[in-house]
Amino acid sequence: MRQRIAVLLLLAPWAVACGNRTRAVPPATTEPSIASVVDTQPGLTTYVSGSTVDVQTKPLGGVLLAGGGTDSPDAMRWLMGQGGVQSNGAFGDVVVLRASGADGYHRMLMDLGANSVTSFVVTAIDAANRDVVRRAIARAEVVFIAGGDQSRYVKLWTGTALQAAVNARVADGYPIGGTSAGLAVLSSFVYAAFNVSSTSAKVLLSPYDSSVTITSHLFDVPGLSNLITDSHFVVRDRMGRLVTFLARLQQDGSAVAPRGIGIDEKSAVGVTKAGTATVFGGGNGAYLLSAPGNATRVCAASTPLTFTPVSVVRVPVGGAFNMSTWTSTASVPYTLHVNVGVLSSSTGAVY
Repeated sequence: MRQRIAVLLLLAPWAVACGNRTRAVPPATTEPSIASVVDTQPGLTTYVSGSTVDVQTKPLGGVLLAGGGTDSPDAMRWLMGQGGVQSNGAFGDVVVLRASGADGYHRMLMDLGANSVTSFVVTAIDAANRDVVRRAIARAEVVFIAGGDQSRYVKLWTGTALQAAVNARVADGYPIGGTSAGLAVLSSFVYAAFNVSSTSAKVLLSPYDSSVTITSHLFDVPGLSNLITDSHFVVRDRMGRLVTFLARLQQDGSAVAPRGIGIDEKSAVGVTKAGTATVFGGGNGAYLLSAPGNATRVCAASTPLTFTPVSVVRVPVGGAFNMSTWTSTASVPYTLHVNVGVLSSSTGAVY
């Protein structure tokens, strides 16, 4: 027996009950609703805010890569704009996918001008195959994947209707975004974190540590091929582990010359369909890593890593870069070296 309850983020006199269903009925104005209707079923909790009228926009596509921590309103506004704008200046419908949490994005996105926001908290594989999820994604102008635990996303969503629906929507030219764990599952190589989270100190000394679990793509996002991403980058000192991920991809034959993007907390990167990227928010921005196919590499079990050279470009907040050429006018590249587990930089600073 499923249970529905209405949660009003602000007092709304137009919230009414219809039979055995409680739903928010928007007023007869153009002002957006910020009420959430909650639908609880086994394995799936759904939160809906805003208009029930499906709007149509002309999408611009693209992807938002966010590094976790505090979300940037400018970055989220950019993402919604990539989904298209209505004639009245409002945005379209947003679907937020997650495996924990609730409707934490609704107030921000509604305040920024979303027509509606639907959050699905998916905690079972069966729930990821339900029509209500597939239909909502199929009509969304924007799909956003919240933070949490990317291992749950990989385990719960692989091979499901949710995965297929997201890929179909992206293929139709609609944008997608993700933060932290949601960022991890957007790239073509996914750090799945099936076991404990990897640390730079641990994996530089043992690149085949059990914490290093890398899988192939969950979603087919244009422009993110041959790439692995990482979040909370400077704050949690993850340069060493991202370098190790590149070495593993090369050693395991997954990529000849792999690339990585590390994004710091509070920072986000908006990438257009054409491959131009802008860094939003606060924090330390983004770090673009690339390893050549002829890199010197000793990458084996129970052996400290040797891997050199790895090129890095740091793009600060407000800076831009080109995903196609992997270059930026905002920063001069520097080089990292790993020698027997020790990470060093040509500039003396890793970050």
